[in-house]
Amino acid sequence: MDNGSKDESLDYLRSLDWIILLERPEEKHTNWPRNVFTAWDYGLTHATGDYYITMHSDVFVRADDWLDPMLREINSHPKAAASGAWKLHLENPVYVFQKRVTRYMVKKIRQLLGSKKHVEWKVGHYPRDYCAMYRRDIIVENGLQFTPIQGAEGGLGRGGGYSIAAQLWNAGYQTPMIPVEEMRSKIAHIAHGTAAVRKEKPLRYERKQKKLEARTANFLAQQWVKNLEQDQRLDR
Repeated sequence: MDNGSKDESLDYLRSLDWIILLERPEEKHTNWPRNVFTAWDYGLTHATGDYYITMHSDVFVRADDWLDPMLREINSHPKAAASGAWKLHLENPVYVFQKRVTRYMVKKIRQLLGSKKHVEWKVGHYPRDYCAMYRRDIIVENGLQFTPIQGAEGGLGRGGGYSIAAQLWNAGYQTPMIPVEEMRSKIAHIAHGTAAVRKEKPLRYERKQKKLEARTANFLAQQWVKNLEQDQRLDR
């Protein structure tokens, strides 16, 4: 799925005879992130397989067996309809708890002041959509969508994979999780990495943008990433 690319990446994708390329030339970076969700919904209308995978453009595959954990979890129960992991970056557990408490309290205060946004204490309990697997037939047969449902209750308007997960829960399905460490051994995700190499839509704060650019440059300089770039088997 291509959302209006204007660089050489589109020509490269067109040269690959082993993929089906769906192009949406009218899309622009100003439509992000909504056009990511609508792209997945559009792709779903063309998909024919048993499983449907969402993946961000800043995800890199580390291992040949990267699909195995998702297949294992999605087939672990008759009601399992999706599988994936939480965010791949690891943080100090004390810091994570403090941040979680602070954000929860701020959101609850805003809710008391009139905000209608969904507030939830849980975290890490649904597949993040940077790389997640879904049962295509369940989504289609139940009329579900990846695009967050604006104005809906129960967090259905949230992105990041929450909306589709909540829709599946409401329909009686489960979304089993893969341990973060296991997922980290299979793929790498540079969160917001596209903003580091395509400056049309940078991060809101300059300091964070510079840190992201440095982190992305260090990642791309790793030998296994260079080997991946030079692997011509992917060009056939």
